[in-house]
Amino acid sequence: MTDVIEIVDLHKSYGDLPVLQGLSLRVAAGEAFGLLGPNGSGKSTLIHLMLGFLRPGKGRIRLLGSANLDRTRPRLGYIPERQRYHTRYSAREYLRFLGEFSGITGSTLRARVDSELETVGLAEAADRGLGTFSKGMLQRLGVAQALLMDPDLLLIDEPTSGLDPAGQREVLELLNQVRGRGHTVFLCTHYLHEVELLCDRVGVLAGGQIATEATVADLRGAAGSVRILVAGMTLETRARIEALGTGVRCDAQSARISSNTPALQAAVLRALLDEGVMILAMEPVESPLERLYLQAVRGATRPPADAPPAQGTAAGPWAALPGERRRGEGDTLLDELLGRTKDNEPQEPTVDQE
Repeated sequence: MTDVIEIVDLHKSYGDLPVLQGLSLRVAAGEAFGLLGPNGSGKSTLIHLMLGFLRPGKGRIRLLGSANLDRTRPRLGYIPERQRYHTRYSAREYLRFLGEFSGITGSTLRARVDSELETVGLAEAADRGLGTFSKGMLQRLGVAQALLMDPDLLLIDEPTSGLDPAGQREVLELLNQVRGRGHTVFLCTHYLHEVELLCDRVGVLAGGQIATEATVADLRGAAGSVRILVAGMTLETRARIEALGTGVRCDAQSARISSNTPALQAAVLRALLDEGVMILAMEPVESPLERLYLQAVRGATRPPADAPPAQGTAAGPWAALPGERRRGEGDTLLDELLGRTKDNEPQEPTVDQE
């Protein structure tokens, strides 16, 4: 299968602050890849590098078979974390402007705009001013603009950031629908459930590298520990439930199963029902994906035994120094675009060009 994303030994620093330190990654055509990582670990920096907004200090980026990012950019769709709009436009006017800017005109443009507005559920609001849109509606418009050119690769950065629960649900349902269109998807997030819903494969960015990778299907087995929430249990009922196994512990409002297996889980549920206990919910205490993520992040932030005391906090190499405000990636991107970090960056990065 052809690789749509091929990244080898990628490095990027902002001044003397290293962010990406030898990152390598491959994503196949038609695959949905989820990149997890703490805030500030470099997820947005990686997307900005793929878009050509930033230049690496070292390494190779190939997208859609080419290292010429100017050539591949028209074949990319990008949904940024923070949408910015001129509110005097309507949704239809905004998409038509973007289409004309990209060289689409006439009936072809009108058909594409109408189609994508329908896809994201904004057809009825198409002629309203963007100043009247909710955050969720604006995020859905962002999905429409990313799909307007029918991209081969869709880059998505923290799609539900800043949305309320209803808005998050709307956007995730929409992106799950978009997955069926066959685009290769690269999703950056720090929400594990987004990766579980939308992605085929997951990687964890920690310490400037991909610390671990796995297929999402392999992580969908039974959770190692689960908690069954109930309306209430007597002491006698709790004792009978705990007698089912050494890994079962109860309090008045829940039963927790450690070393969970399907057989033990079924036995506990059956016993609770036989006792007449009302079951409210069952939830994982720690899912396999959560365990993978935590192990990767903790491993990347743990210094060697003989290392000197580190500056900053336990958040790792992306943490702010004591008394220093951690600069956001928006600040560093603006600095680069204005040439403010020129003295700190190589004049000719070692990145392949065609």
